[in-house]
Amino acid sequence: MAYMIRRTPYWRNQYNLERAMNRIFDLETEQLPSGFPLDVIENDAEYIVKASVAGFDPEKMEITYDDNTLSIKGEIEEENKDFEEGKYHIRERSFGSFYRSISMPGVIEADAISADSENGILTIRLPKKPETQPKKINVSIKSASKVIDNEG
Repeated sequence: MAYMIRRTPYWRNQYNLERAMNRIFDLETEQLPSGFPLDVIENDAEYIVKASVAGFDPEKMEITYDDNTLSIKGEIEEENKDFEEGKYHIRERSFGSFYRSISMPGVIEADAISADSENGILTIRLPKKPETQPKKINVSIKSASKVIDNEG
């Protein structure tokens, strides 16, 4: 007994056609800058935000904290606008304006926020309000004296 397998031509399968079209157009378009990677770390005393901002001028970055939202803005200017060095074969480095916004809990001491940049890593420290930090409670040990009865 022979089985008949129906094959759909490549161009008739909508999924494959759409995927092929996306591949064609993806090769022709330049990726738009969307942001930069960052980490948010919490310990008992503060939140620490570390962002990879290589290529940003730290003096031109704008960091704001408003309504429990931390915002980081920056810009990387485009190099070689006139293609003086030749034509690009691969162009993966992004340029333009970048923006990230992070919602934070309402426990931040806004007046004590600090930021520094070293080797392309921006570190922002957001201390917690003292009343929200955990408090260590010491336990006192009371010893009960045993009365030993030798008479019996």
